[in-house]
Amino acid sequence: TYCLTEPGSGSDASALVTNAKLEGGKYILNGSKAFISGAGATDLMVVMARTGTKGPKGISALIVETKTPGISYGQKEKKVGWNSQPTAVVNFDDVEVPAENLLGAEGQGFNLAMHGLNGGRINIA
Repeated sequence: TYCLTEPGSGSDASALVTNAKLEGGKYILNGSKAFISGAGATDLMVVMARTGTKGPKGISALIVETKTPGISYGQKEKKVGWNSQPTAVVNFDDVEVPAENLLGAEGQGFNLAMHGLNGGRINIA
């Protein structure tokens, strides 16, 4: 599951506010993601979170196990099509993520997110 979109951020992915603070060898993840395809139906999520300053260079990508305490899911969205895959809000409340689950280096998450979106656009086309 790919977690980028947030309530209130619109199409500006670099404006995300979900944050991950490094504390003693783990990230503490807090925030919400919206319209997440596969929410609650997968074992892993790639979550884009703010680990630095505002803007794209402050975003990092974390691999998060879906059974980690502090993760909750909103109600399944009612969609016109593509109903075989659930879509919902994902909430993170003091979710502990091991530091080794960081993809790449801190600040590389926005670039990873854009590469993921580019691949998805090919599938949709």
